[in-house]
Amino acid sequence: MKIDFAWPEARSVLRLAGPIALTQIGMVLYGTIDMLFVGRLGPVAIASVGLGSMTYFTCFVVGMGVVMGIDSHSSKAFGAGRPDLCGQLLVHTLVLALAVALPIFFLFGLAGTAFRFIGVDPRAAEGAVGYLAVLRWGVFPGLCFVACRQFLQSMSVTTPLLVAIVAGNLVNAFLDWLLVFGSLGAPKLGVPGSAFATLAANATMFAVVGLSAWGRLRAISFKFHGWHRRLFIDVAALGLPAGAAMAVEVAVFSLVTALVGRLGAETLAAHQLTLNLASLTFMVPMGLSHAASARVGQALGRGDQRAAAASGRAAAIMGVTFMAATGVAFASAPRFILGLFGADDTVIKAATPLLYCGAAFQVFDGAQAVLTGALRGLGSTRRPLLINLLGHWLIGLPIGVTLGFGLKWGATGLWLGLVAGLASVAVLLWREWERMVLETASVAEPAASVTAPV
Repeated sequence: MKIDFAWPEARSVLRLAGPIALTQIGMVLYGTIDMLFVGRLGPVAIASVGLGSMTYFTCFVVGMGVVMGIDSHSSKAFGAGRPDLCGQLLVHTLVLALAVALPIFFLFGLAGTAFRFIGVDPRAAEGAVGYLAVLRWGVFPGLCFVACRQFLQSMSVTTPLLVAIVAGNLVNAFLDWLLVFGSLGAPKLGVPGSAFATLAANATMFAVVGLSAWGRLRAISFKFHGWHRRLFIDVAALGLPAGAAMAVEVAVFSLVTALVGRLGAETLAAHQLTLNLASLTFMVPMGLSHAASARVGQALGRGDQRAAAASGRAAAIMGVTFMAATGVAFASAPRFILGLFGADDTVIKAATPLLYCGAAFQVFDGAQAVLTGALRGLGSTRRPLLINLLGHWLIGLPIGVTLGFGLKWGATGLWLGLVAGLASVAVLLWREWERMVLETASVAEPAASVTAPV
């Protein structure tokens, strides 16, 4: 079946994706703002925060993916005119969030051992361990924030997300200034001060979005009907493969970060600056991914398979177009862009070829992000997990290690492996999306069904 680009669906996706993308960008700005402050402390501080942030996100993203299992179910329930079911799903998802957060919290205690095993520069490793000792407390409000965010997005409520991210960034910037440098008589904490700032920002975001979710529940006269094991299992069954798929991708980037750490603190700082830039642009297709998941799920809840297919296609096209434009910008002005972070000439020289690689994988990164969200809206999370395993670990990583250490291309070789992995994943996900669209169109699914195909 050929699905044409539908402007009405494209506009609906864009209206939902805009605020979500701004929220995602705001979350990455935490890292950017941290780098702007910590960058003044030197390459070792940059490397410490970069390594600590990547380690935290690698573990956090597993829990985030699990919690995002609410997406398809809540979107379908809302599309079918059952907002009360959305509320039931939120309660069960919050319990799941706390259950997942606890083991992740304790896992961060093993970071120092992992850094020593990999052979990370001891200076960067020591700073990263201190950073994580503070930031790991943020996993609890962070995952609860994700649960409330996905609940609101599934009901096309986005304004509170923008309020939360603006408030969080203001708190983060102020506390960075206060604690990193010891302004206004506060203790000068350096790298750990940045972690305290991010922790406070996470708590602020959860407070704002949590209150909004509570207000939404009151607006629909929500009443909790007691614990339903099936609802909990439905969310977890969809979320676990999604979390694993996200972990598979992020773990590759984290491992590459650790491997780059073997090349010295300056090279690691260059890698982290480039990765932060790529992460910043990635938030736009990530926003489109969330919007695609919600719109596809809502359309299926209404029983409109054609609208579901059109929403996913439109989101993918917009994501690829945006990332192609940012790729051109990266390749055209690398020195100017890297200079915005206040990096010295040594770091800029090391980061420039990495930014060229980042420009190369922009399109593939955008495509795979949006398609993953669209497939999650259809209720498919297991096959994307297998695709991520194949593309990143069996194709991309071996290529990167071979080029980086076998052929002595260093960090550039490792980044070329990332390009190969993302390209493989994007192509395979597109094929899976087309297959699922055909399959969904041929099967009439009850609109009010909570259980989704995986």
